[in-house]
Amino acid sequence: MAKRGRDLSSKLPLERLRAVVLTQAWSGALTTQLLANMGAEVIQVEALSRPDVWRGGYPPHNRGQYPNGEPGTRPYDRNALFNAVNTSKLGITLDLNSEEGKSLFLDLVSTSDLLAENYSARVIPNFGLEYPMLRQINPTIIMMRMPSFGASGPYAMYPGNGGTTEPMSGISSLLGYPDGQPMNSGTMHTDAISGMMGFAALLIAIRHRARTGKGQYIDLSQQETATTYITDQILEHTVGGRVPQRMGNRDRRMAPHGFYRCRGEDSWVAIAVRSDTEWERLCEVMGRPELATDVHFATAEDRLQHTEKLDSIVQSWTLNRDSTKTAEVLQAQKIPSSAVMKALEVPENPQHKARGFFETVDHPATGPYS
Repeated sequence: MAKRGRDLSSKLPLERLRAVVLTQAWSGALTTQLLANMGAEVIQVEALSRPDVWRGGYPPHNRGQYPNGEPGTRPYDRNALFNAVNTSKLGITLDLNSEEGKSLFLDLVSTSDLLAENYSARVIPNFGLEYPMLRQINPTIIMMRMPSFGASGPYAMYPGNGGTTEPMSGISSLLGYPDGQPMNSGTMHTDAISGMMGFAALLIAIRHRARTGKGQYIDLSQQETATTYITDQILEHTVGGRVPQRMGNRDRRMAPHGFYRCRGEDSWVAIAVRSDTEWERLCEVMGRPELATDVHFATAEDRLQHTEKLDSIVQSWTLNRDSTKTAEVLQAQKIPSSAVMKALEVPENPQHKARGFFETVDHPATGPYS
């Protein structure tokens, strides 16, 4: 069991904690990766019959998930998805349906500080590993469950992932164009939201136990954590009666505000004008100073009423320009702007390089990667 109280000799804040985890895919794995990054000993438990799906449980044509597109002889250790969110962890396999496997797992629980899992809500009860029983083995254990829709309520037993928690949270209804269908973000970012909030919840529980000596049970719904990201829209409806609408890349308060095509294949620049002063500067940069006093565009309200025409004007200016240089010109005039970076371009971004954001890791099954 980890020592209680403050230890100023620790190099990392969670260095003396042990977590035994049944986390998988993104949300739960991110939560427990953050624990590991902060120094905790994280022991991930998987079953040989059902390993983490991010080890390669998706169709084999997704070869891009492997270094140089090659699965190799140990593809389960080479998958970029799995490796991205499982650094610094230890791993073992146990069959929790067997007496021996369950007994070994409970031995781990007895010497651990934390237990985290993000299975669907039915799994933990089926294993007989619910919190009241675990407390008998370890009275101060902190247990966090992360089902898609929580461990209680009418949707508790629904299976889910980012593709379903995102629409259920209300986020998808706000993504897309006014005349189009709702959209998911495409990156299942509700997983990342719940992963970070799960980590925060565990830190609070750790602090609570340090002060009181008591463990905690945390029932974290991925749907609920995602819904917190649109509470402003919910309040506008419940308090003000406004029904939120899809707006594409436009904004209800600012114009011009959107992505504008530039020279080259799939090349775009984002521009977000926040004030009349920034609009005047943009007009000067575009060589169209007269637009600043045009009755259609002089104020934010005017511009919002004529967004189609406004976007057409800005688009005609950006169309034959380089996206990065355009953003630099606008930023020099204190106008918020950015080239739309492709995933492969992001590691080469000068800002990331200057701040040392990406680090190279030497992985035994993949070799160096970053």
